[in-house]
Amino acid sequence: MIKTSIFRHRFTKTTLCLILTFLFCSGDVYSDINKFEGEMLKYNIGFWLFKNVGTAIFKCEKEGDRLVITIDASTAGFLDKIIHRHNTYRTTLLVDDIANRLKPIKSYEKKIKREKERIMITDYDYENNIYNYKTWRHGVVHKEGSLGLGSEECDDMISVTYNFRNEVYGEVKEGASFNISTVYKDKSPNFGANVSSAEISKWQDIVPGIKYVVDVALDPEILDSKEGKLIILFTENLIPVGYVAKDVIGFGDLYGVLEDDVN
Repeated sequence: MIKTSIFRHRFTKTTLCLILTFLFCSGDVYSDINKFEGEMLKYNIGFWLFKNVGTAIFKCEKEGDRLVITIDASTAGFLDKIIHRHNTYRTTLLVDDIANRLKPIKSYEKKIKREKERIMITDYDYENNIYNYKTWRHGVVHKEGSLGLGSEECDDMISVTYNFRNEVYGEVKEGASFNISTVYKDKSPNFGANVSSAEISKWQDIVPGIKYVVDVALDPEILDSKEGKLIILFTENLIPVGYVAKDVIGFGDLYGVLEDDVN
């Protein structure tokens, strides 16, 4: 009887400790992962002295028990006639309530540059802890393979962005740094992000309402840039109101500013 009582006490104490550890050490547990449903963000794109030479639309839609996030970016106006670009990124995400995060199930990427077309599809197999990818060039299979995820918490470009905004990896605040494992084709590049407010004055006149300036390091191939450097301008509610993709091939610094009348 005494042994049973001791066991129950220890079990209750251990369970309580685990619950408290989960609540206070696993990021923003109470954040709502579904808050992005129906969100649409439209950005005007420019470079150098040219404004509004393209658009980028971020859209999040609910499909059954999944979220589908699409990024559609394309050139416009005179630039489109000179050098046509149209990039589409789409990821289907599972809402993981236990881990409080969005997990990629399938991602699709299509890049059009003048007459050139590249497509990549990635499927995530969490049961076997692998992902399968296949790429096409001009409609012909170029490369395919399977690699281990390494961790069940690997993200793609889209899921890492929305999980970051939802503070799944930790609180976004002045001086915070993040280094997150991601998946891209046959590589596992890290999503590195450093949060600062030091350069806010530099952007305030162009994009008002900024609370955080986040320096991001991505795989250069994702941005078609030399080093994969990206600056994201966030409001206090972590709405990305501006982007600057550094040293994009053929453009230099490419920036996007959120339209005021969207959402």
